[in-house]
Amino acid sequence: MNVSTQEMYSEVYSILNLLGNSYIAKLPKSLFKMIEEEKSSTYNPQYREDRSLNEQNIKRESLSMIALFHLYYWCNSDEEKEQLKQLFKSNEEKHQAEIREKYNPDNLFKNRKQEAIVETQPIANEVAMVEYKESVFKRFINKIKGIFHLG
Repeated sequence: MNVSTQEMYSEVYSILNLLGNSYIAKLPKSLFKMIEEEKSSTYNPQYREDRSLNEQNIKRESLSMIALFHLYYWCNSDEEKEQLKQLFKSNEEKHQAEIREKYNPDNLFKNRKQEAIVETQPIANEVAMVEYKESVFKRFINKIKGIFHLG
């Protein structure tokens, strides 16, 4: 198992211990045992109760796992589960809308076309045609070649 996953289990384990035995007791014993066995032995995060989890530099995966525990094991009623599912759904829709706005291919190409037009117009005005003229020496050589029909 990679280090990142072990750290995630360590964070979840620390949060569960912070929540207390009443929350741990609602989880399946095999699940809690797996978290306990898979956590990192070197990474032991400590969290404070007086600060929110968002302020305490917790991995997104750890928060997601705690949210799933809340949904499947800690909700007291079906109504509470539905509200939580709706909250997850609205958060996902907001996230997808942000991604669509940020990475919309139509907008990316529009911006590039506008930048390309702006960049090429000044360059076209600055470039002038250079007229080629033969040197005096070259004209003299060409006249001699013409006389002897060499060229």
